[in-house]
Amino acid sequence: MSVFKKAINDYKKYREYILYTTKSDLKVQLSSTFLGYFWWILDPLMYMLVYMLVVMVIFQRGGENFPIFVFSALVPWKWTVSSIMDSTSSIASKGGLLQQVYLPKFILPYVKVLVNTAKYIFGIFVLLILMAFFGAPYTWHLIEFFIVFLVHFLFILGVGFILSHLGVYFKDINNILQFTIRLWFYLSPTLYSLQDVPAKVRILWWANPMTTFYASYRNIFLYGKSPLYPQLGFWVAMSLLIIWIGLKYIYKYDKNYTKVI
Repeated sequence: MSVFKKAINDYKKYREYILYTTKSDLKVQLSSTFLGYFWWILDPLMYMLVYMLVVMVIFQRGGENFPIFVFSALVPWKWTVSSIMDSTSSIASKGGLLQQVYLPKFILPYVKVLVNTAKYIFGIFVLLILMAFFGAPYTWHLIEFFIVFLVHFLFILGVGFILSHLGVYFKDINNILQFTIRLWFYLSPTLYSLQDVPAKVRILWWANPMTTFYASYRNIFLYGKSPLYPQLGFWVAMSLLIIWIGLKYIYKYDKNYTKVI
């Protein structure tokens, strides 16, 4: 039985648990802070204000649509990083539960991604409000957001599966990830346009999936254009491969996790 078929069967069997756990995690996070969801969106919003001050006020650059340019990247970035970091410890942190009951281990990072996805959708609504505030156009291309969202979701899920497995065996992986993610942020066109990258090395930026995702989101929310379908097609294939690799390792080491944790 292929890992995809096995995962689908396990998903059907445990989908009520997945839904219940996702809702519970969201409620816990909301109840633990006064502003709830707003804390999650305040982080990229405050970063956007800082970058507006530095780039637009101090350096007199960026242009009138710079706030949407930055925010349409910061919200997907927050989704990506939060999902990856939460997924990394999702299996390792559930040792007590896994020793008492059996669960398909891929469910644990999957739930973490779903929780952060719910927050991301909230951030997109905030982005739509900011579009009106800053005068960005609403076009029919907004419908194409769901295509980019699906590809991005698959990529995050695949990376989350692999890191959830590695998180069991490498205890210092979070320290490594903090540096890697910081470097990844600056090597992604979050605060700058790809056109600002020297032409001779610009092709290297396309090896970064965030380049495709950012450009596609900005086309939809800022420029009234279609996303980058050829590049998205490539990342669909890559994401499915990454998911397959992650599921393969999770199922292979399924019975060993409780011995290591």
